[in-house]
Amino acid sequence: MWDIQSLFKRHGKDIERFLRRRGASSDMAEDITQETFLRVLTAAPALPIGNDRAYLFGVARNLSVDIARRQRLFPTVADAETVLAALPDEAPSAERVAISRQELAILQAALDDVPQIPREVFLLRVEGHTFATIGEKLDIPLQTAFSQMVKVMMHLKSRLDQARGDELPVSEKRRR
Repeated sequence: MWDIQSLFKRHGKDIERFLRRRGASSDMAEDITQETFLRVLTAAPALPIGNDRAYLFGVARNLSVDIARRQRLFPTVADAETVLAALPDEAPSAERVAISRQELAILQAALDDVPQIPREVFLLRVEGHTFATIGEKLDIPLQTAFSQMVKVMMHLKSRLDQARGDELPVSEKRRR
């Protein structure tokens, strides 16, 4: 078992100097040194270590190489706000939200027009039920459950296309 405290007292400053000579800033050298001792503490080596100083320097060197690679792949930026502002916003626009609400209202109205059994087939399928379980629940053949679902989907699509077509400019309607 390692006596981390005595190892840190004996080698900590030497490792920091070593890392600074390799190009790390003072803060980065301190961080890597602490990470070195943390790694040694948490990952017991499989074989006994004959030269603890060489082992610690090796761990520190490997960590500094890993950090240098990471920084090349993901360079740090001075102005994080500018970078964050340049990232695309994944949230839908107010216009997209309004259109989606309109489409949902259209779909709800269209679904309200569907007779009870096909509507139940559709709702059960939306809940994740298989056509076999839908058929059993509604006491209809599996093929009927499937065909009812197809009819409801075609009805909903038709109503949505119709509503979208009414909103399109004349030039867009001609392309369809």
